[in-house]
Amino acid sequence: MTNPYYLLKSVLNPRPFKKQLLYIVLLVFLIAFAAARSWSLIIGNSIYIRGYHIHHFYFGTLLLVGGGLLSLLGENPKTLRGAAGLIGFGMGLFADEIGLLLNCTTAYKPCVYAFPDSGDIIGFIVAGLFLLMILVDLAEKKPVR
Repeated sequence: MTNPYYLLKSVLNPRPFKKQLLYIVLLVFLIAFAAARSWSLIIGNSIYIRGYHIHHFYFGTLLLVGGGLLSLLGENPKTLRGAAGLIGFGMGLFADEIGLLLNCTTAYKPCVYAFPDSGDIIGFIVAGLFLLMILVDLAEKKPVR
């Protein structure tokens, strides 16, 4: 059985390239989520195109698609880091909007943007990214020491 200290040390080691990409996704995701939530709560300006309210869900989806395509087609490490940044930014915008959609489409529940369940969404995504970092270590068949 592996010592939890060594497992944590292994997860927090950003030297392998694939882990660097996951750290970029995680960091940009947290920044984008915080920025989207702050913008919506403090400034509150909405974007309208031809009378349609465009939520940042759509921008997040476009960034996720762009980052995914760039990561599939790119071979250069800088390109892959940029793709990781786009994916993280898209995930942040997408996750913020998912909370709003879940909260505002539930029957018999008032629609409030500052809902308390957003921490659950963030925690789930962050835990998933850390799990991916552990799996990257296991996939590379390096002993966790």
